[in-house]
Amino acid sequence: MPLAPATRAQLIRSSQKDDYYRSSLRNSANDAFQTLAGARRWLEWRKEIELLSDLAYFGLTTFLGYQTLGEEYVNIVQVDPTKRQIPSPARRGVFVLCHAFVPYLLDKLLVCLENELEGGQESRRLQQVGSVPWSLESWLRRWVQKAAALCSEPQRRACLNAVFVLQQSLTLLYRLHSALFYVSGSFHHLSKRVADISYMRVVGLNSNDSTVGSSYRLLGVMSLLQLLITVCLQLNNFRQRQRARQEWSLHRKLSPQHRQSSGPRAALCILCLEERRHSTSTPCGHLFCWECITEWCNTKAECPLCRDKFQPHRLVYLRNYS
Repeated sequence: MPLAPATRAQLIRSSQKDDYYRSSLRNSANDAFQTLAGARRWLEWRKEIELLSDLAYFGLTTFLGYQTLGEEYVNIVQVDPTKRQIPSPARRGVFVLCHAFVPYLLDKLLVCLENELEGGQESRRLQQVGSVPWSLESWLRRWVQKAAALCSEPQRRACLNAVFVLQQSLTLLYRLHSALFYVSGSFHHLSKRVADISYMRVVGLNSNDSTVGSSYRLLGVMSLLQLLITVCLQLNNFRQRQRARQEWSLHRKLSPQHRQSSGPRAALCILCLEERRHSTSTPCGHLFCWECITEWCNTKAECPLCRDKFQPHRLVYLRNYS
């Protein structure tokens, strides 16, 4: 029987089945490790256990040239760009690494960068307590600390903003790839696009495939539209943050609002622990220095006291407040 390209529905069902069996394997490995090593060690090695479970699942199926349980469920096979033979071991190895190891490595690296750039020495002391000195996380942390030590404070803030942008960009990239899959019907996972691995089905063409494909294409167009709206909103938030920085640069040129009396009843900013300058109110009513709260909102759009979420443009600068 001639082969035909796998449909979107088959690829989605296959991925769902694989996720189900991967989750079962992860849960079993986590339960076994927690029983043998205890809850504390399990919390330290939980991410590594999940990584090894994923590597085991795809290593014993895809890397060895066999169908995964999801692919066997919908009766599809992997093929290389020629559509005539299964992918080579190198191509299958690239897929396994990109699908399992690269997300784990990116998550570890971004978390280490964010903690080091945001917390400094205080978070460094907290992270060193109970950490495994020969783990990948410890090695990444030491490398990040050496790199961060060479940066000045403005450079650290710029790097922290870059980490935040990278995290948001990765999320948008995954959403864009999903939308393109619904439109084109190929490469359900980004890792398969990198390895250039597609699927063929060993059954005949069904009469309702074209109708289902049109529904998925409509879903892809709607997903692209939603993604475009999300990007526009994020760009608007970025412009508002930039405007807040420009306003602070303007207000900083004004005469400082230092009070002559620095007694115990002087109003203090809890962020800098100094006398509050250019008092600024959050929507929840708490007061901070303009520079302190705007810098805080560059990384966390919430009140430092009550954790109330708000957008930076809702900050109110109290010009004549005393």
